[in-house]
Amino acid sequence: MSFNITQLRKLKASIRPQYIKQREVDGKTLNYLEGWYIISEANRIFGFDGWDRETISSQCVWQKQIQSGFTCSYLTKVKIIVRAGERLIQREGLGSGEAVASTPGQAHERASKSAETDATKRALSTFGNPFGLSLYRDKTELPKQKERRPLQMRRSNSTQELIKNQESITTNSNGLDKLDMPEAFRPVMNPEQIFSIEKNTALNDRNHNMQMRTLEVSLKVEKSALAIGEPKRVRSRHHLRFVATQACLICGRTPSQAHHLRFAQPRAMGRKVSDEYTVPLCATHHYELHSKGNESEWWEQWRIEPLKIAQDLWLTQINPDG
Repeated sequence: MSFNITQLRKLKASIRPQYIKQREVDGKTLNYLEGWYIISEANRIFGFDGWDRETISSQCVWQKQIQSGFTCSYLTKVKIIVRAGERLIQREGLGSGEAVASTPGQAHERASKSAETDATKRALSTFGNPFGLSLYRDKTELPKQKERRPLQMRRSNSTQELIKNQESITTNSNGLDKLDMPEAFRPVMNPEQIFSIEKNTALNDRNHNMQMRTLEVSLKVEKSALAIGEPKRVRSRHHLRFVATQACLICGRTPSQAHHLRFAQPRAMGRKVSDEYTVPLCATHHYELHSKGNESEWWEQWRIEPLKIAQDLWLTQINPDG
């Protein structure tokens, strides 16, 4: 398995209950995940450039004109390709979709899209729980969304204690005049005062958390300055946009994509090399390079020295007048 530790942890995590939807089919309640959520989870776990989707086949298996319009049904086969380190993992899924619309074009469009989404979800579900694999379990095992408690139930213990003391004072009217305590110790609290106490408590907690985060940032160690330092990984969106405006090193087409030279720095868990080691490649050759097992050999076949080109592009950004 070539997935990193972070990806494995996400693949084993449970589905967030708020994204589980339900629908009635033939008198049964089915749980499902929406297509947009499945794609967003794939981008979150594998990365925007870490997976691809290919439609292998799409066939209209049934169509008919009805009184209210037109209806049709599609079967679609989709292949998912995930890049896990140097490996390419391929999974396939078969999905169906049907639609009813006022025109034939709308019916075919909706049915084909529905079948493609269904096939994509079936293919991605083989990667684990976040893509709906856990929905096939018993309903009693599915995660349930926590119910929001009323405001009074969410109050802190200290606030509840103040309210309880106030209620004991105000309800015992016979003993209130006989209480042997100063007037200052018998405050009358209204709901506005209770809300003010809760608000101040929340503000204090938030300020404390902000101070702790500031302290963590100030204590962060610059690992590149250690005796046995790690290579510094510079991030520059401006430079990546600049590299993308250059012509592809292989075919000269534009626009290009900024490709990070993976062999330029030692591999780190889930982290790309520094942005200074990027070169322009069109989408076609970018995909071809990622499909290649050995990146250095791929560049040697084209007789190109990408490190030198990346250095020149970086120096051009630092000193445009050069």
